[in-house]
Amino acid sequence: MRRLAIGLAAMGLLWLGSATTARAEPVSFTVVNVEFEGTKLWMPSTLVVKRGTQVTIKLVNNAPSEPSHGFAIPAYGLATVVPRGEPKQLAFTADREGIFPVICQLHPAHVGGQLVVLP
Repeated sequence: MRRLAIGLAAMGLLWLGSATTARAEPVSFTVVNVEFEGTKLWMPSTLVVKRGTQVTIKLVNNAPSEPSHGFAIPAYGLATVVPRGEPKQLAFTADREGIFPVICQLHPAHVGGQLVVLP
């Protein structure tokens, strides 16, 4: 009976250990604004991470027809303007699950995308 109790206690500790969420490894993206046949967009347009991930995004504006473009993830309170030839960097922790729009706050019709934060 004692062995059974010890075995059940050990199994409980193993289960508790597997139930805790491991901290996600930091992730870095390079996202480039490009223009194709008059359409401007950030590539890649979809960024996928796990909740709890420390995210760093390097932004490069290569669109020739506009001197600056914006990059914003409003749900995370992030927004910056990226002049052509002057890369910018954003860093944040993806602490909420969901699908969040990525927009250009200067030219909303030009570019868009999404941040997908998985459990």
